[in-house]
Amino acid sequence: MFSRLSVLAKRRRHGWLGIAVPGAYLALVLVTTGVVAAVHVFADDPGFIGVWLILVTSPLSMVPLMMVDGDLPGPLNVIFFYGATTGSGLVQAWLLWVLARGKK
Repeated sequence: MFSRLSVLAKRRRHGWLGIAVPGAYLALVLVTTGVVAAVHVFADDPGFIGVWLILVTSPLSMVPLMMVDGDLPGPLNVIFFYGATTGSGLVQAWLLWVLARGKK
């Protein structure tokens, strides 16, 4: 796996930096989503734990969250929250990868 990454890094202008920065952000988004989901499921009162996921995935996650504003019934609100914030984080990681990899 690392040999393939080194081949990809050699082909681009920014090399390892173009792979490491988006990869670290992607890992941050996924770990934050896992921690927030675990606290939401297992804690009696999760409090404001979802704010961390919004902060990590801002500014793109603000758009879908402001459009719905918690009007969905029951569990759809939670599913939409995790889908919107994690999906926004994945899109931002992809955009960061496109911008950071540079030209061939």
